[in-house]
Amino acid sequence: MGEINREKQYPRAKVPLKVIIIGAGIGGLAAAVSLGKRGHDVRIIEFAPEIQEVGAGIQCAPNMLRMLDRWGAGTAVRKTGVMLGSIHILRWEGGRMLGSVPIKQTHGEQFVVHRADLQMALLNKALELPNVRIQTNTLVKGVQFTPAAVELGDGSRIRGDVVIAADGIKSTVRGRILGDDKDVAIPTGDAVFRVVLTRDMLREHNPDLMPFVEEKKAIRWIGPDRHIIAYPVRNHEIYNMALAHPDRGRVDESWTTVSSKKNLLSEYQGWDENLIRLLEMVPEGDVLEWKLCMHMPLIRWVQGSCALMGDACHPMLPYVAQGAAQAVEDAASLGVTLSSITSKDQVPLALKAYEKAQKARAEHIQQSCLQTRAALHLPDGPEQEARDQKFRALSQGGESDDKWNDPQMQQFLWGWDAETKAEEAWRGEFPSQ
Repeated sequence: MGEINREKQYPRAKVPLKVIIIGAGIGGLAAAVSLGKRGHDVRIIEFAPEIQEVGAGIQCAPNMLRMLDRWGAGTAVRKTGVMLGSIHILRWEGGRMLGSVPIKQTHGEQFVVHRADLQMALLNKALELPNVRIQTNTLVKGVQFTPAAVELGDGSRIRGDVVIAADGIKSTVRGRILGDDKDVAIPTGDAVFRVVLTRDMLREHNPDLMPFVEEKKAIRWIGPDRHIIAYPVRNHEIYNMALAHPDRGRVDESWTTVSSKKNLLSEYQGWDENLIRLLEMVPEGDVLEWKLCMHMPLIRWVQGSCALMGDACHPMLPYVAQGAAQAVEDAASLGVTLSSITSKDQVPLALKAYEKAQKARAEHIQQSCLQTRAALHLPDGPEQEARDQKFRALSQGGESDDKWNDPQMQQFLWGWDAETKAEEAWRGEFPSQ
């Protein structure tokens, strides 16, 4: 099974800090583990009354799994995750195979997991650390950059040495850090349905479709203006499907809005019969839909002793499956830079080093998502035929217009070691250290 027990013992930070993290999503919990394992005093403040099981499947790419293994959270993820062996690309009409890409594990294993399982693995790891506390049901109303502090909804104030805003795509801290340089959400023209089927549903209604949930493969159906990614999670008990389609103006940028089964089926009329049979099994009320927006690169991630991370500063379109991985990389990077300082006066420099290590990379990945969307959604015709020809060559190691499958892009995405890159960025700030 590869790197099953690779938990690392980190040296204690030279200057242990009082760290305030806003948000207990994947990014915030990852930051708590990364900093907590190095001896910092970490306090997570979460608005929700409890940390609940939400979402569905998520891809745990090698660049993320590498960090989870070092933090000791990889073992739990592997217990319920599914290690993918290949990615199959199918044509929308008739489901003909256009290409099959074996996952060679050159950069490590590619797992797919339930988002809640990943979140719980990080939560449990964070709570194992005596220096990490989580405060739920608490609103952060304001943030102070220097000296670092947050103001809570009840008017009280918590002071720290550093504030990390992991408060997601609708971050309230982002606007304060940017000031007049606003973040603008630009609609891509797409929305996404998210549905899950259980193994029992398939067994009962369409037993001949059981291979979809049983096999260790992801499937990408592609067609005009639409594409679908599907794979099993939770030890092959759940089949997870995300279905991109033209935005009909029904939903906003939130992935908890319930849509109708009629809306779902109407978008894929005439598509692969097996796909339609899968979608017909989805219970009414279980179709989630959200609008996909592109976010342009921010002018800055850092102000004084406060930094943005994860979706708060680089929301990712789902086309190259790096949203959670980039949040985990941010957490790893912050763990390194904030543990390298020799006095608390250097906190702003440590945050600048983190920004230097991760910002250009995250922005490049954001842009690659748009290229992949364009390639996947081509109308039938000469361009689509040329693209499909490339897909046929993929099993022999050819290049791909689908950046998630492209060997060069995989090297860039999956071969990255966020801790090493953060060390390099910090040495750039202080070459003598």
